[in-house]
Amino acid sequence: MNKQATSSHLLVKFGYYALVVVVIISLLYVGKLLFGALLASVLLTLLLDPLVNFLEAKGLRRITIILGIYVFIILIAVGTAVFVVPKLINEAQSFAQDLPQYQEKVEAMIVATQKTLEKKFPEIEIPDLLTFVQERLSQNSGIDIDALITHLSSFFSILSLVVIVPIVSFFLLVDGHLINKALLRMVPNTYFEMTILLFDKVTSALKYFIRGQLIDAAAVGIMTSIGLALIGLPYFLVIGIVAGAGNLIPYLGPIIGFIPAVFVAFMSPEGITVWSILSIVIVFAIVQFLEGTFVYPIAVGKSVNLHPLIVIIGVTVGGQLGGVLGMVIAVPIISIVKVTFEVLYFYLKSYSII
Repeated sequence: MNKQATSSHLLVKFGYYALVVVVIISLLYVGKLLFGALLASVLLTLLLDPLVNFLEAKGLRRITIILGIYVFIILIAVGTAVFVVPKLINEAQSFAQDLPQYQEKVEAMIVATQKTLEKKFPEIEIPDLLTFVQERLSQNSGIDIDALITHLSSFFSILSLVVIVPIVSFFLLVDGHLINKALLRMVPNTYFEMTILLFDKVTSALKYFIRGQLIDAAAVGIMTSIGLALIGLPYFLVIGIVAGAGNLIPYLGPIIGFIPAVFVAFMSPEGITVWSILSIVIVFAIVQFLEGTFVYPIAVGKSVNLHPLIVIIGVTVGGQLGGVLGMVIAVPIISIVKVTFEVLYFYLKSYSII
């Protein structure tokens, strides 16, 4: 009887752990499929959580605060769709109308480049660059069904993000503290204080960094658009958006915004002049001065206290491993690792473990 009970217990124990393994593998697989949505949800939660906690401390109900924030975001999105999107559509239509002129300018530049090369290197047979470019464009001008399907799938993936992210973020904001408590209950008492401090430092660093970077990027985009509009550069709104988004990548943001501005100036009907280049340089210099002197210290502050060399190396490695996304998330990942090592070193040293 005891043997039967023991074997029965072993069977139940084996079945329990097998079920746990299956659940963990399933969760990892689902997490892999929804990694982008989950990451965006966590980032949105970290961005909104300080505001929710602040208003909750004032006596407001948490669920009321979250619903109010969502209504405000929807109103902002509707306002953007009403006032900004038509402007973007007009600029896109204007670009399409000017496209033949741009093509003529590019072809003239290619022909001039070929003539210059032929004069400087008469002994070298230089192929017809214009024909080469036209052939390459004609080869890529056809409709690729596979590429079309890929773009459609990407569109539906983005659409699913738009639906999933607000829902997941809503429940994380409402019940996030309960999830934190459940996870902390699993921590042994010996390391409970260390875990609390580590969790608080990591989440605080991420909250301040995300909030600061978004404010910084928005300020750069707005200032760039206003500056380029004042000098009369076409497509100033699009270039401002590109400059603001590019500013999320440390040290490369000004270049990402400057290149399309110079390209537009070069392709404009008036052509590029010394004054147009100088005016663009002045606009970007003023924007970077205001951003570095006032906006960045206030918005980001010392939430990311890293040496510039570490940031440059991290952004470079992140770009090699994950492209643009890797460059954007390199700094917060380095910050998390830095904070983790600082807290672990302090507590392990105090426990005489190291």
